[in-house]
Amino acid sequence: MAKIHSLYKRAVIIAVVISAFFLYLQDSIAETVSIKSAMKVHVMGGYVILINYETRDKWTDGLLFKVHCRFDDGKFTFTSSSLNNIERGWHKTQIAISDVIKKRYGSLREYEIELYRNGMLVDKREY
Repeated sequence: MAKIHSLYKRAVIIAVVISAFFLYLQDSIAETVSIKSAMKVHVMGGYVILINYETRDKWTDGLLFKVHCRFDDGKFTFTSSSLNNIERGWHKTQIAISDVIKKRYGSLREYEIELYRNGMLVDKREY
């Protein structure tokens, strides 16, 4: 019985150490890139979502932005292309939403921006 208790105790300790390692790894990735601000602009009957973000590594690859939008009559997600070879510093990108979407589904009420790096969600902002 004592042997089973000892094995169980070791398994729990190993699980806690592995969990802590992955949480540390996820936090270290999240700190290297972040969304700083975003703004919705009316352009030619549609919208453009302007996004300011910062990278802290010398070079950054594998960034992707998703914008989840709620209109008067529907919800949609718009995605940027993958961004690579980005130097350290502040940067801007934009995602355009066609005037056809606005005509058919109404005004953009709220939106949420997600920033992914190498497939992992690293930042999220609601506007």
